[in-house]
Amino acid sequence: MDGEKRNPLPDDIVKRIDEYDRNLDVWSHYDLLYIPRNSDKAQIKKGYYKIVQLMHPDRYGLDLDEEHKDKLERIFNEINIAYHTLMDDESKARYDQSLYRAEDHNQPLKETNDKVVARAQYNRGVKALKENDVVPAIEFFRSATELDSEKADYWAKLAFALAKHKNPRVRKDAIPPCQKAISMQNENANYHALMGFIHQQLNDLNEAKVHYRRALSWDPQHQRSRQELQKISQQVSDEKKQNSIAHKIMKILKPSRKAPPPPRQRPPQKKA
Repeated sequence: MDGEKRNPLPDDIVKRIDEYDRNLDVWSHYDLLYIPRNSDKAQIKKGYYKIVQLMHPDRYGLDLDEEHKDKLERIFNEINIAYHTLMDDESKARYDQSLYRAEDHNQPLKETNDKVVARAQYNRGVKALKENDVVPAIEFFRSATELDSEKADYWAKLAFALAKHKNPRVRKDAIPPCQKAISMQNENANYHALMGFIHQQLNDLNEAKVHYRRALSWDPQHQRSRQELQKISQQVSDEKKQNSIAHKIMKILKPSRKAPPPPRQRPPQKKA
């Protein structure tokens, strides 16, 4: 009938969606992309784009019924996680190990899924930072810390991304996640240097120096901390020079460039 919305999905796509939906909790990342486990990056990318063409929720327009729309969104999310995990060498190696371990012990694959997803979110954040997309990077790193709160590097990257934000109020939010990373790995000089960087971004130079020196106490060869301490010393020296009494006196004594006063006019002479 004219008043009814028609389902734009072909029957073969409906069957594929239902198959995915039934197997989301048992299929591996390779199964989701319909690729063999020995696939290289070119094969992974090819499999991903082929599946995305069929499974993207936006492909079927606004008339898509809610049931299939929800299924497609879940499937598309899992496909994206699979793709980003397998395209990153470190994430892929971790996933393969967990995959084989789960199969050897006859355990469900989803048992380690949170950590796999966290790593994928972390990698997305790193990529976003490289492209100077600070806001999405913050969200990716925040998601990674929520899924796997035991990774100090996730907290550190979240702190770094927050410190890069344009808004000073947001930059201040970088302190707690950096403290979290330091509490987990206090001997990590990079994390102490990161805290120094955060305070630099907040224009708190005295506190920044404290943390850079702390980084050097753990690693006397930490080049970043040495360089930033030199920059801070130079900046403080320049500011003192700008505010010094001598500078103020020189400014007062400097010849004025104001226009000269008009010549004095002689009073009119009285007639004899």
